[in-house]
Amino acid sequence: MRQIERQKTAIRDYLLLGLSLNPLEAINKFGCTKLSTRVGELEREGKLPKVIRGWLLVKTRYCDKVKVRTYQIIKPKKRK
Repeated sequence: MRQIERQKTAIRDYLLLGLSLNPLEAINKFGCTKLSTRVGELEREGKLPKVIRGWLLVKTRYCDKVKVRTYQIIKPKKRK
């Protein structure tokens, strides 16, 4: 349970920086193999604003095009 909470905190902090994250990065950075689950949990708990989901085409040595889900938060611009 503690590992899941650490992963969720790390994912939340990373996305709140305005950076995008995909499952391959989540495995390498946070040891998280269930990124979509963690993002969904954070959304249900109200710990993340609107998450934008997209796709990234990745080339591997076995296949030219693999679609990978990406997650990102668009930070609202501060008003002057």
